[in-house]
Amino acid sequence: MLVFGLNQTLRFLKYLVFWLFFFWLTKALFLIYNIDHSGQLSFGEILGIFGYGLKMDVSTVSYLLLLPGLLLAFVYFLPSGFIDRFVRIYTIFFLVIASVLVVLDLGLYPHWGTRVNVTVFNYINDPVAIGASVSLTDLFVALAVSGALIIAFSYIYKQIFPDGFVAGGKVRWYYLPVQLFLVATLIIPIRGGFDTSPLNLSSVAFSPKLYVNQAASNYLWNFAKSVEKRKRLANPCAYMSKEESVRLFDEFKKAGTLANRPQLITLNPGKQPNVILVILESFSNKVIAPLGGMHGVAPALDSLCTKSTVFTSFYSTGNRSDRGISAVLGGYPSLLSTSIMVYPEKSESLTLLPEYFNRKGYNTSFYYGGDINFYNLKTFVLQGEYKKVVTKSDFASELGRMSKWGVPDGYIFERASEDLKNEQEPFMKTIYTISSHPPFDVPFSKIHGNSNQAKYLNSVAYTDSCLGVFIEEFRKSPLWDNTLLIVTADHGTMEPGPTDITDPASYRIPLIWSGGVVDSLQRIETITMQSDLGTSLVRQLGWEPDSARFSKDFFTSSPHAFYMLDSGWGYVVPEGTFYFDQNAGDFVRKPTDADSVDLRFPKAYMQVLHDDFISR
Repeated sequence: MLVFGLNQTLRFLKYLVFWLFFFWLTKALFLIYNIDHSGQLSFGEILGIFGYGLKMDVSTVSYLLLLPGLLLAFVYFLPSGFIDRFVRIYTIFFLVIASVLVVLDLGLYPHWGTRVNVTVFNYINDPVAIGASVSLTDLFVALAVSGALIIAFSYIYKQIFPDGFVAGGKVRWYYLPVQLFLVATLIIPIRGGFDTSPLNLSSVAFSPKLYVNQAASNYLWNFAKSVEKRKRLANPCAYMSKEESVRLFDEFKKAGTLANRPQLITLNPGKQPNVILVILESFSNKVIAPLGGMHGVAPALDSLCTKSTVFTSFYSTGNRSDRGISAVLGGYPSLLSTSIMVYPEKSESLTLLPEYFNRKGYNTSFYYGGDINFYNLKTFVLQGEYKKVVTKSDFASELGRMSKWGVPDGYIFERASEDLKNEQEPFMKTIYTISSHPPFDVPFSKIHGNSNQAKYLNSVAYTDSCLGVFIEEFRKSPLWDNTLLIVTADHGTMEPGPTDITDPASYRIPLIWSGGVVDSLQRIETITMQSDLGTSLVRQLGWEPDSARFSKDFFTSSPHAFYMLDSGWGYVVPEGTFYFDQNAGDFVRKPTDADSVDLRFPKAYMQVLHDDFISR
């Protein structure tokens, strides 16, 4: 028994090293793939990613060792051939899962700024739309990487265990309690040690840089943890008692009474103004020069800013399209790991922006060049009761095939411009662009280069040029004098860098009010956010908005904005920007005069928001 026990324990340890090597290799792949970030790290930070991350890697491997370890405990009663076959199939099964998740992790991180988690399945259940944002090259590379990992590690497994997972030799019955004890000890690395707090993402964090801490974490552990959280559908922002959060939230809202609210548009008592709302895909202030961004990328928007009222501190509430559309059209902010738009049974309780215009007899329409089924966008648009919806299917099939995501923006703006010639007033149009969505394949070449940033900037320049043509044509129309043109975005971007996913600059997006009804040209510095747009617009039109708990007027005595991502949230006030890290359980970024800000309110806001979502 002693010889068998030592041999089998050695094989058990080899199996542990097998999986550790797999995760170290995938960690190296992550660093290489994200070389733009990794290239800025010191040698000590690279070592720390592997060293500090070891605790989570060992924890993940320990989970994988549990079932094979339990089977080995009963090797006295079970045929060794059965255990060998089971462990081999078990290994291949998890190699496939882990390798597929590696590819998803590598592909999504540059765009989402987070490691792969269960929210990917909010978007992956639409293969047509997924195919629009993934090129054939991407697909072949993904298959090659995952296939190579599976084949390579299947071969390594055979080399490590040429005669099977179970050691040869005579087995005694008392090997069972010994092996059970060994399996039981796995709880220690699974928990991350003997600390009272079990392993979590903060356990491997060692740097003020989010990217470094994300790289140190184990992607498979992170994914499994996100699945566990999704099953619970619990409030991730339970910072205080429910009663206390509601009290603080209501007190702050009551105290934030309207300050001097300027009237931004001229209202004609005998004629309702038309409204055109343009929502740009993935545009941030970083590409618009008058808003502090790069020069020469978006000249049409640069010019428009000089002829319009602009909001310089307007924030998206999330970093993905569904979260931005939920806020702009539904007045409902993003949530930490999802949006209300992907839950139609919850979003139906919202009053969507087009509904206000329908009540006033407006002709409402929605233009989108992509597959409207993606992100549950179709359901959301239908809930808004747009009277006309124009999508990819309304164009010639060859136009829909011009880019992976759908009909290029130039054709969408051209269609909207043509429709304006016969539009009955008053009207409200929403035009949602797509060409600046990955993979940025546009029929345009202004900014050259193969980097992600170059391709993104080129797509932005394309959409800007299309918008410029649309606006110049519309200015010649007699409709211009009685129209409010609003240009904003669904969310910001990390490009152009260097900014990370927690940086407020990644969430500052354009909000431009133009058109003939704009009363005066202003540069409004007040801090506000996407979910405030609907309430503010309705009031500017002289109407009364429905009760919307998380939507305020632009002009309040307590200006503030929130932005949310999977791992935390930001809070922006005149005193500065705060960032709350969910894993650390505290604010990890504060301005110098942070003591002057009551930080109970933002916590209460986030808790009330998520409680509201769960209860809908």
